[in-house]
Amino acid sequence: MPIFIPTITTYVNGVVTVISTDTTPYSTIIQSMGSFVYGVKEMYFKANSNNQILQSYQFSRYDVNGTLESYVDVPTIDPYQFQTSLFLKLAKDNVVLDGRTNLDFTLQPSESLYLIFYTSQLANRDLVPRTNFFNNDFFNLFDDYREEI
Repeated sequence: MPIFIPTITTYVNGVVTVISTDTTPYSTIIQSMGSFVYGVKEMYFKANSNNQILQSYQFSRYDVNGTLESYVDVPTIDPYQFQTSLFLKLAKDNVVLDGRTNLDFTLQPSESLYLIFYTSQLANRDLVPRTNFFNNDFFNLFDDYREEI
C-alpha cells in the first residue's frame, strides 16, 4: 500500500486576502449584522480569465432550526465573449447575508477575483406595518375639552 505524505505550506501574510474597495470597512458590516441583513439581488464578477468566473458558487446557510439550506449557482458566459467579467442574477431570491451564510468556490492559482454584491438592506422594522402612534384615541382623549380662544 503506497503512502502519501502531503506538503503543507503556510504563509505569514495569507495567500487569499479579502478587502473592501469602498469606504465601508468590513468591521462595520459585521457590526451591523445584529440589526440588519442584506438580501443579495445580483453579483458582479471580474477575474483574469473566464475559467475563474465559470466556477460553481455554492451558497450555504443554516436556518433557525439548524437545517442546512444550500444551492449552487454556475454562471454561463457567451463563448465569444472577450471580457472577463459578468453580471449574475442569482437563480434564487432567498440569498441573505446574515452572518450564517457561506459562499464557497474554488479560487484558481494566480487569479484575482473581484466580487461585488448588489444588495438590499432589510430590517425587522421593515416587516412591521406603519402606524401613526400619536393619532391613537388615547392621546386625543382631551381634544374635546380644550378651550378655544
